[in-house]
Amino acid sequence: MRRLDWENGSDLSGCDDPAEVEDAFERGERFVGIALIGVSLSVPDAGRVGPLVLRALHSGSKETRLQGLTALSHMVRLTGEVDRPTLEVLRALLRSPDQEIKEHADSVAADVWIFTPHSRLPIWLRARATIRALRWWLEQCWWTITGQYK
Repeated sequence: MRRLDWENGSDLSGCDDPAEVEDAFERGERFVGIALIGVSLSVPDAGRVGPLVLRALHSGSKETRLQGLTALSHMVRLTGEVDRPTLEVLRALLRSPDQEIKEHADSVAADVWIFTPHSRLPIWLRARATIRALRWWLEQCWWTITGQYK
């Protein structure tokens, strides 16, 4: 087993051991989010990765929350699964006053919609996707109508 460089964070994206990430959370490692992204890309088990993602989303560090969102996106793409508590945190992050977190959460919510069976998703996410599709359609109609009458 290779030793990870927690001091500089240089090779943490290659981490493939959820236990290593759990230990890093316990130690309060600065670059734990990078290692979490590595785990989310290499471990196709939402039951093992999901609790770590949830922990990152609850982090006091903005950087770790953003990396947790990235890891959530990778996990959903790889497994097609996400649990309700994680979806509720994602919902809260969609309303974050921090614009960067809000925009990243929006992108992740789109991935959740694409890669998770819709029957497993809560009604708020289904409604969100329907409203976004309707908005897109209305914009297309508007530009088509106004473009013809210019």
